[in-house]
Amino acid sequence: MNAKGAGGNMPMYRRIATELWADVQSGKLPAGQKLPNETALAERFGVTRLTLRQAVTELQRLGAVEIRRGVGTFVVTPPDLVEIVASVPLARQSTDAMAEALDWPPQQRSTAPVRRVDEVVLAEGPANDAQGVAAAEHLGVEQGELRRLDTVMLRDGRRWIANSYWYRPSLAPIPDLLSCHESVVAALANGQGLELRYLWRAFSAVGADFDDAERLEVPPGTALLVRDGVSATLDGTPVFYVRRRLRGDEARFVLRYDNAD
Repeated sequence: MNAKGAGGNMPMYRRIATELWADVQSGKLPAGQKLPNETALAERFGVTRLTLRQAVTELQRLGAVEIRRGVGTFVVTPPDLVEIVASVPLARQSTDAMAEALDWPPQQRSTAPVRRVDEVVLAEGPANDAQGVAAAEHLGVEQGELRRLDTVMLRDGRRWIANSYWYRPSLAPIPDLLSCHESVVAALANGQGLELRYLWRAFSAVGADFDDAERLEVPPGTALLVRDGVSATLDGTPVFYVRRRLRGDEARFVLRYDNAD
């Protein structure tokens, strides 16, 4: 595909970077593969080598490619993550932990909230994306059975967290419920009486890709904290898989260990 004429007002180098990023995400450009040289890529997209270099720089900022001077540009191999697992007591969900985190300690609370968090729908549709494959595995269903909901959490009106949920269509119409509740979790728990608990949660960090950069209104490559996992009914039946991306400059995760007694 020639990048000319695509992407509306998006700069040409960003259109090229977005297309190459999609090739990396889909596996068309697998990890370790060397990209074609500048001349070949510039001809493919019908741009100058300078514009092409800007696009490659964007990909490098995302951590998608590595430039080896005198050798070429290569697709980066994903890091080999080490899982550190800790078992904690069962935790029920009636509100969203991200929203709760903005509350003052109980003794300092007043009748008027100091901060306000609202979750707003961005898009909803079939889960035919690459991450839908992993979501289907986590939920124990076929990818074609799932839908994906993308939202953003606003903290006092500012974009703070990008969220993606994967769930079965048989679940309540979440976008409709969200219009009456401050978050997806609150909508399901309080609007539908669905008792939820954490099945598992994982934590990691990534650079914002082009989509999340737009959702959170930050530059591509901005450090994001990621919390993903599965929420289930009290009997352990998975309900949805969620992946949250928080601005790394505005949040940190804390695990507090309380005495068992």
